Amino acid sequence: MPKESANRLVAFLEEQAGEYLRSAVHYSDDRCQILYMRSDVDALYTESRMEELFKYYRRKNREERNDTPFELGNLHCTTHFYDDALMFHFTQGEAVGTVITLAPEAGRNIIRFITECLRILHSDSPQTIGAAPTWIRD
Repeated sequence: MPKESANRLVAFLEEQAGEYLRSAVHYSDDRCQILYMRSDVDALYTESRMEELFKYYRRKNREERNDTPFELGNLHCTTHFYDDALMFHFTQGEAVGTVITLAPEAGRNIIRFITECLRILHSDSPQTIGAAPTWIRD
């Protein structure tokens, strides 16, 4: 990713997410470019672990681009909600993409929506939420 584009993206993310911005990483077929990595997040991942993660994202990019069961147009971004992060995976070609992670608090409205859906889905169901994160208990 050109430096000017990377700087513009990081400035936008910092403005919008502030302290909740965890990371922004751009990848291509042969490299991984860290655009922004909060220090506590950086401490979690070795260089070899990062490369392993981005092999996974490259594979997911190819799978998601080829798996289009609906006629809804092009896939631009997938969103994943984990206990410790909201993750946005922007696909930008066959093996190019950008992964942005935010602290869950950054998406309070969507977290409320997901939490309420989980509560409803699991309240009258034999399913349980194993190891439920603290935000769902509130």
